Amino acid sequence: MTCASGFQELASRNPFIRDLDELGYNVHFVGGYLVIYGLPYLDKDKALKHADWVSPVDLNAAGVIDPPTSHQAWWNGERPHNQAGEALKIGFADNKIEVSPGFVAMYSFSLKLHDENGQNRPYGSFEEKVQTYLEKITAPAMAMYPEATPLAGIKIKAEAQGSPLRFPDTASARYHMNDVSSLLRGKKVAIIGLGGTGGYILDFIARTHLERIALFDDDKVHLQTIFRMPGFIPGAIGMAKVEALAQHYGQWTSSLEPVNERMTEANIERLHGFDFVFVSVDDGPARRFIVDWLSSKGIAFVDCGMGLNRSVVGLNGMVRITGVDRAAYERNLNTAYLPTGDAKEDEYRREAQIAELNALNAAFAVIRFKQHLQLFDRLDEASWYTFETASFELEAEARKQ
Repeated sequence: MTCASGFQELASRNPFIRDLDELGYNVHFVGGYLVIYGLPYLDKDKALKHADWVSPVDLNAAGVIDPPTSHQAWWNGERPHNQAGEALKIGFADNKIEVSPGFVAMYSFSLKLHDENGQNRPYGSFEEKVQTYLEKITAPAMAMYPEATPLAGIKIKAEAQGSPLRFPDTASARYHMNDVSSLLRGKKVAIIGLGGTGGYILDFIARTHLERIALFDDDKVHLQTIFRMPGFIPGAIGMAKVEALAQHYGQWTSSLEPVNERMTEANIERLHGFDFVFVSVDDGPARRFIVDWLSSKGIAFVDCGMGLNRSVVGLNGMVRITGVDRAAYERNLNTAYLPTGDAKEDEYRREAQIAELNALNAAFAVIRFKQHLQLFDRLDEASWYTFETASFELEAEARKQ
């Protein structure tokens, strides 16, 4: 097994090694050694440091790793310590090896296991050896520094893909869809209105290669808001919606731009340069103004709406999307598919909404957005779609003859 292609071959024949790679460890097979790079540990001053762990592997003729014949491993960092500043009880000695040209591990470890009688015993598998060393070395650092992680491969692979995503898009690679997911690279979108539906729109598109996602809303998170927001964001109540969501979904992507403002004539020009805009507002005149401006500038949009009412038995819900161009605006203006009436005072806050309908509304909107950018196929030219829970049917604008 050669070093150039050795790791992939090693991983294909040893599920444990493949699992380390897929979990996000920066792991390689170099010069006949397994190397795990960037493991966190504590030095003698309890400062957080990172170093590389090296172990020989015992390969059989089939390329499968046999139980290790040696309990030793090597290390190119300082001696690891615990939270009390005490050196870990793990044999540490000057014992230099050259793993590959330019990569030298200066120290060796000696960590032996014991049986129920306190006698030394060999490692039962290479997996047991790796897990024992990782736990011993990294646990103190991760306990003292919650942000510390042994998964150094995640950041490296994410940066290598050349997009704002903070995680490598292995899902697209696994299903051979990199060409499709890459259609969002360089694209800029905005979400106007970050209530329940807008929050779920963000939840769906934050996991993509979009270059920029701007969030426009001037409201705060209230008690009723958290029942319609995706997931749970600790400490969100009282925060600006856009700040709470940007903080939370900033863990996914660096593309977020929170704008704690209501969209008005004073700031509408900020939408220049966007490839697509999601409109999820609770005010008819604002909807008309925004969609009119977008469509007149040739900026594609999808407008979202929903309703929830009591029926004879239970609730009856409806979700709607309308868009994406000037023709859609002109055909549907002042209809149930693009309502522009002025809501009664505080009507929206009394209007019942429910998370699954917000999520469904957002899903339809994101699918329509991805159809526009050709990630999804599209077989009709309808400018609006509605779904009603009672009939469980999707309706669309009749196709023109």
